[in-house]
Amino acid sequence: MSTSAHSESEPGTRQRASPECVPLLEAATKDLFRRNAFRITGLPVDATTREVARHADKLKMLAELGQDHHSHTAAYPMKPPPTLDEIREAIQKLKDPEKRLVDEFFWFWPQEFGKSQSDPAMQALAKGDPNTAVDIWAAREKDGALSATAKHNLALVYHVCALDWENYSVNNAVEEERRKKITNYWKGAFNRWETLAANEQLWEQVLARIRQLNEPSLPTGFARRMRATLPEALHKINAELALAFAESGKIDLARVHIRFMREMTQGLDNAEKVAELVLTPATNRLKQQIHLARQALQTDPATAHEAARTLIEHATPLLELFDLFFGEQEHFQKELFDDVANTVVNCLVAHQRKTGDNDTFVKLLQRALPLAESIEVRRRIEENIRIGTGNLRGKEFDSIYSLLKSIQDSKDAPSARLARFTREAIPALAKAAGVSGFSENHGYLSSASTDFKELFDSAATVLRGISLDAWNNHQDRVTAVAANDLAIKHASSPETQQRLAEDKTTLQQVGAQMSAAAAAQRQNSNNTGLGCLVVVGIFIVLGIIGSCNSNTPSSTTTYTPSTPSAPSYTPPQTFGGSPPAGSVYRIPSSASSTINTEKAEIESERATLEALESQIEALGREIDSDRTYLDRTSQYAIDQFNAKVARYNAMAQRAKAANAAFNQKVDSYNAKLHSYGR
Repeated sequence: MSTSAHSESEPGTRQRASPECVPLLEAATKDLFRRNAFRITGLPVDATTREVARHADKLKMLAELGQDHHSHTAAYPMKPPPTLDEIREAIQKLKDPEKRLVDEFFWFWPQEFGKSQSDPAMQALAKGDPNTAVDIWAAREKDGALSATAKHNLALVYHVCALDWENYSVNNAVEEERRKKITNYWKGAFNRWETLAANEQLWEQVLARIRQLNEPSLPTGFARRMRATLPEALHKINAELALAFAESGKIDLARVHIRFMREMTQGLDNAEKVAELVLTPATNRLKQQIHLARQALQTDPATAHEAARTLIEHATPLLELFDLFFGEQEHFQKELFDDVANTVVNCLVAHQRKTGDNDTFVKLLQRALPLAESIEVRRRIEENIRIGTGNLRGKEFDSIYSLLKSIQDSKDAPSARLARFTREAIPALAKAAGVSGFSENHGYLSSASTDFKELFDSAATVLRGISLDAWNNHQDRVTAVAANDLAIKHASSPETQQRLAEDKTTLQQVGAQMSAAAAAQRQNSNNTGLGCLVVVGIFIVLGIIGSCNSNTPSSTTTYTPSTPSAPSYTPPQTFGGSPPAGSVYRIPSSASSTINTEKAEIESERATLEALESQIEALGREIDSDRTYLDRTSQYAIDQFNAKVARYNAMAQRAKAANAAFNQKVDSYNAKLHSYGR
């Protein structure tokens, strides 16, 4: 957007109905009255050059002594009072005819220039009595001959009050009642400025004042440019306030000022043009932040997440403001926000690779997602969020599986293992699955997604093992029943649910038998043997790792995987799979020390195999799913996928070896059972 008075003739620039008044646009900021030379100095607008010079010396002396000249003698004194530097700047502005005229336009006029000393309203202001001045102007506003000046001064009264309070509100809270008053101030100012913009009497006075000043550098055409630019200048003030409120996180107040801009159009639909003018400096600052983030990425990738966080914090309020100004329309900086989003992703990927910090990785990517304007950039962020979330879930699952394995392998009594499961495993499962809690009577208070089916079935299997051990080896029917009931609440697959239901029936039958024939059961307990344990052998075929073109730079790496078939193996029994025929509740009997020891080892190893093979099966499904959505443009995604396939193959090899050893032990155990006649 051009700021030159002659820019309409330059190629490639926006055409204007009339030239701009650059000094007016430069003055039209949210600090319009804070920087007004006449407010700072306390001088009337018609002060002569000699009066200005004499007053300047006095102000400098007071400022150096630390005294506030605004206390009693200035109209609308500034709080805090102006500094010595502000006073010097104000005096300098009064030496520039164009800037002086603009500041005169935005300060209080006497009814006749050159007669402020005899104007009752101006004298009331000089004595610090604005109420009397307002009463005088309100009466004059209805008088045709005097109305232009009175209306101009009343517009300023409302505008000064509105801007002083808004600048305060940017960093401070304002109660609702005060907010209503501020809105009324704006309405009072807007209503008069809209009328004054087309008031011939007002612009004749501006023209007369230019002639009175008689400065060679201030032609009469300046009045015409001021008149043409005034609506845009007034819009610019509210646009700057909208930007300030957005950057402070006060989006609702930013919306208020966007609405003000659109309501006060003066028949000129230039809100978007003004927005571009105001937002360009902010976008330039954002570009600098992008540059700093890229430098941080190169310097220290491990801490690049902080640069990403800072970039997000700078870009988010600016994006919200663009949305307020332009809505869904195309605007001049859509590509900038894509650049921000891509820079954030690059910083976070580097940080994650160096530190493995998936939590920060996912949280900051989620904050960056709204910044992406194009589908491609959004898809890149979403894919990285999915990868990071998968990493977090895998880590959490690993810890839960380790906990379940620890409970399963514990040598503690079944009742102690059940208590530990209730104390540690249930909260961990609820947190991982995102359910609201657990009730002893009703189980989990909300349903987990199908993603957690195997995890909950694994928990059910651990509980079933506790129940079996409690009854078969400790004759602890209370713990056996409690563990079975809890297992039923965790079971997800139909197979596990059916087996646990059968267990419950068996426990009930055994309990009835024990109650009816306790003596007989005790006499015969040593004659009851363990059924033959049958284990089905497991065969695992390794998955195939896809290939990647490593000669292409990482930022544009393409992925051309060989298409592996779905993992072709006979799944082992998982934590929650149907148990072998020998895993049953039985009336306790004595057996040889050797048989019992081998049986305990087999049960423990089988549970270990089931857990391992459950993980392999879940990982196989995850690989198939990942392959479908693999981002072949992302080296990071390819590396993650290949690492996962390698982990699958290693686990499968380990399971294959462990399964062979397990079946040998089962064969040996069954042979001994047969030889003992059990």
